[in-house]
Order: sequence, then C-alpha cells, then structure tokens
Amino acid sequence: MSIYGLLIGIAIYLGISRFQKLNNIVPKSIENRFILFLIISSIIGARLYHVIDYWQYYKLHLLEIPNTRAGGLGIFGALMASFLFIAIYSFKHKLNILSIINIIIPSLALGQSIGRLGNYFNTEVFGKPTSIDFGQYVPINLRPPQFSSYSYFHPIWLYESITMFFIYLFIKNKKQPTSWYLLLFGLTRFFLDFLRFDTWAIYQIKISQLFSFIFIIIGISLFFKQKGT
Repeated sequence: MSIYGLLIGIAIYLGISRFQKLNNIVPKSIENRFILFLIISSIIGARLYHVIDYWQYYKLHLLEIPNTRAGGLGIFGALMASFLFIAIYSFKHKLNILSIINIIIPSLALGQSIGRLGNYFNTEVFGKPTSIDFGQYVPINLRPPQFSSYSYFHPIWLYESITMFFIYLFIKNKKQPTSWYLLLFGLTRFFLDFLRFDTWAIYQIKISQLFSFIFIIIGISLFFKQKGT
C-alpha cells in the first residue's frame, strides 16, 4: 500500500469511529450498510471528478481509471456524491439529512487535513513557483513544462492540510458545523486556487473556485435558515 493510500485509510477509519460514537440518527441496524455505501459513493465521486478533469489523458488510458493508488481524487466530486447519497438514503429511510451531515462534517474536515499530507508523497497539489523559505522542492522531471526553470513551489497541500485541521478544531463542537464547514472550506479553496495552475478550468473559469463560491453561498444560507427555525 502507498503512503497516500495509508493516509486516506487512516482518515476513513477515524471518520467511521467518530460517526459510530456520535450517531443517534441512523438506526444501528442499517448503520454499517450506510457507512459502507457512503464511503463507496465518495470514492467513486472523487475519482470521477478527477477523471473528467483529465479526460484527455484517461480516454487514451482507460485501464488507469480505477487506479487511485497514485492519487487523483477530487474532493468536490467526493462531496457531491456523498451529499447525493445521504439525501437519497435519508429520503428512503425518512431521516433528517442535515442532522446526519452535521455528525459527519467535522470528521470530513479532519480527514481532508490528513489526506492532503499524502499529496506530498505523490509530489502533487503544489502551486506556482515561490521563493519562500518553506517552498517545496520539485524534481525537474515532475515540474510543469512552463515552470521547468524553477525549483521551489507553493506547498498547497500543506496550506490546505493546516487550514483544514484548524477548521476541524473550530467546527467540531459548533451547533451548525455544516454551515461553518461550507463557508470556511469554500473560502479556503477559493483563495488557494489562485496559487494553483493545475485545477480544472473551462473558459478560464476554475471549476473548483465555482464550487467553492457555491459552497460559501449555501453555508451562509444555512446560517439564516437554521437561525430562523
């Protein structure tokens, strides 16, 4: 197993443990099934997001699509697939969607913090060249062609890992963790993506920034909705 895969596994294990400890919404009789399909849906969604982003490569290497050990998981794909699964599952079993997400979301933030560390070992999710003292050295064979003359790059994975850890600490005991998560994670990704050159873009619009903006709006809307209830 790669270190990337090991860290993802640790993040999932911690998330499962916390959910099982705090869950008082999903009946225990279907809890394990819920967790299993939630994990499967999030991994599929994360991989599909990445594959669509890099479709020019994957359409020529179809057998590489299932290979997640080398990286290539998009958090927005994971989130959308997970939220969709929770919505369908909640509707089927007549459960409160937001209550379930509120239990899961702090563990998600912690998992993102842990998972981002794996990007270092795969030499991915680094940003534009930088001269800061803690810039990440990238071997010449892994540098993007337009930056081949540069040696050090912004360690975006580190910025996001640290930020998500503090977001986890901040929201884990909040009454509205989902609202805070959507707002704070949305802001984090929106601004960090200005330092990135490798994110999916359509007509120079970065898709991750578009999703980040949507998350911010939904987070703010949930604040007002829950305040009025």
